[in-house]
Amino acid sequence: MLGEGRLRREEASPRALAGERHRSLTQSILRRVRFPAVASLLLTACASHAAALPPPPQPIPTPAPAPVLSVHAIADDWRAAHRLIDLHTHVAPDAERMAQAVRVFDAVGVGVAVNLSGGTVTHAAGQPSPFERAKTLADERFPGRFLEYMNLDYSDWNAPDFAQRAVAQVDEGARLGAAGFKEFKRLGLFLRDKSGRLLKIDDAKLDPMWHRLGELGMPVSIHVADPKAFWGPYDETNERWTELKDHPAWWFGDRAKYPPREELLGALERVIARHPETTFVCVHFANNAEDLAWVDAQLDAHPNMMLDVAARIPEIGRQDPDRVRAVFLKHSDRILFGTDFQVSERLTLGSGGNGPPPTETDAIVFFQKHWRFFESADKGFAHMTPIQGDWTIDAIGLPSEVLARIYFENARRLLAAPLAKSNRGI
Repeated sequence: MLGEGRLRREEASPRALAGERHRSLTQSILRRVRFPAVASLLLTACASHAAALPPPPQPIPTPAPAPVLSVHAIADDWRAAHRLIDLHTHVAPDAERMAQAVRVFDAVGVGVAVNLSGGTVTHAAGQPSPFERAKTLADERFPGRFLEYMNLDYSDWNAPDFAQRAVAQVDEGARLGAAGFKEFKRLGLFLRDKSGRLLKIDDAKLDPMWHRLGELGMPVSIHVADPKAFWGPYDETNERWTELKDHPAWWFGDRAKYPPREELLGALERVIARHPETTFVCVHFANNAEDLAWVDAQLDAHPNMMLDVAARIPEIGRQDPDRVRAVFLKHSDRILFGTDFQVSERLTLGSGGNGPPPTETDAIVFFQKHWRFFESADKGFAHMTPIQGDWTIDAIGLPSEVLARIYFENARRLLAAPLAKSNRGI
């Protein structure tokens, strides 16, 4: 019972405890003071003191913790605002094709698409160039939705002054508003001089052009080589047979016609090293998605090198997700979102073949699988381009600050001037 009484006193409010102390003091005074008048004065003073006690402080309410948004929810907000930039698309210069592309971009949250197939700037007298026609159409019909890269016309390669002509083409592209320069995998694999020799990626004739692109601040998206399997056997034993049988021109296993894949990658590295003033965006995960260590080392060695992920999620996604994620975290300011989404006679989703053409709904799913790869921790799911191989991929669950860099911040920095001119500083 004594314990219960003590507990009740300990749990009492401050005001109740003050009252109890006042009653004790009153009884003590009445017992000890011999003069009633004095006792009365003392009691009155005590009562006044008790009445003057301030009210007990009210507890400060603790606000409920703010809800923590998931990475996917944050990215959904970006997509709702159309903040994403796809740095690797190919859209035919046709109003209907462009409208189809924009419908898909609207559905998936891409605000700006870089059209790497902007065309050449050379033209017949009195006629606009292919680049001019493409850019004019995009700017008039879909303002702010496309940035166009120019392409080089190699038809005068054998002219003694081709190096100067190439620089002049680049200057004209800059004058016409080209946001950058795209080189396809023609160098080292397809283009040949008048004697039949392949034009090399690191040919000295091109050095003045690479240098001028750097002076103009025009980034270079460059494609060399292809997956290892494209140098493998041309039969059913090749893991990319479904793709190669529909694209025989992509098979480079004939040693009499094509150089080794490693030779092409070496030439690319030499060009990047010779031109530190120029930014090279090495497409398709640095043109060597199957070798993470090589990609990591190249990024370490060349500060002017960046990469896009276009059409290579199936290849990097089947590797150890922890190793893949580590590369993305380490080089998050050098990696750019791109898909190789193409709109011409048919839609192409990273790659395609002779089967039924994809629909716009298929295109939306294609983009959504990119979100799943980057934003979740899912394992063993079907990738976005089945023709590229019969395997599954694992997601890498990147944090939101890394996703922001890859989805749009790196592209904003790379293309700040053309984005500002297009009123899409997003």
